[in-house]
Amino acid sequence: MKINIKNTEEIHLTPACRESLVSTRSGFCCVPEKQPQRELTWVDLINRYPSSRECLAAFVVSSAAEVIAGVKPANLIRIIRRTLPCGRCMHQLWQDYGADMLRDSALQVLTLRSDADGVSLLFYCPELLVKRLSSRTMQSFLAGCGYPRPLTLDTALTHLQQVCQVEDSPDEIGMFLGYPLKDVKGFISGTSRPWQGRCLWRIYGPPGRSLQLYRRFCAERQVINRRMMAGNDPAALLLAV
Repeated sequence: MKINIKNTEEIHLTPACRESLVSTRSGFCCVPEKQPQRELTWVDLINRYPSSRECLAAFVVSSAAEVIAGVKPANLIRIIRRTLPCGRCMHQLWQDYGADMLRDSALQVLTLRSDADGVSLLFYCPELLVKRLSSRTMQSFLAGCGYPRPLTLDTALTHLQQVCQVEDSPDEIGMFLGYPLKDVKGFISGTSRPWQGRCLWRIYGPPGRSLQLYRRFCAERQVINRRMMAGNDPAALLLAV
């Protein structure tokens, strides 16, 4: 599954999807009545922190905000070997400070793939990921993808890491990231099932629950980004997980 690791906030919906959302009994509608305020991203934050270590911490906290907030089991982050306009290279900062920065944090990280272009990292909350992996639905689905049974956190992550050596973003990774099963299955089935819209992932079938989940992810990210914009220490937010 090709995951948009930039976590863009844009939503694309088919006309049928938009109509169904407008007419829901709950009143949920993805079409705002007025132009929303631009949402903060890590790019808005890193220049506020003069030290390289703080810059990296702000990037990690913003990129893994939903996981830190406890509403998402994991996020996949791709760090490219590229020098930013400020002169820093986030990939080099990760090499220099990443392991030490997370030493006392409950937020865990697994290197899924490292190549000449950069590194793919899975930031995850062990407690939330264990809970998701323990469900019968998850166990059955991943077994069908070739994962070992019985499935534990260690065996699941080890197998995922092995798969990622061959394919950067395997289809089943959406399940680790907390995406709805119907959407992951819909993506895997390809063009045999029409998709209704796109946010961080493609939506298949009834869009309501998927979009509500997406909105929750976005809201939690903005809460944490605003806390950092207000002056909260990103390293302290990592320790608060």
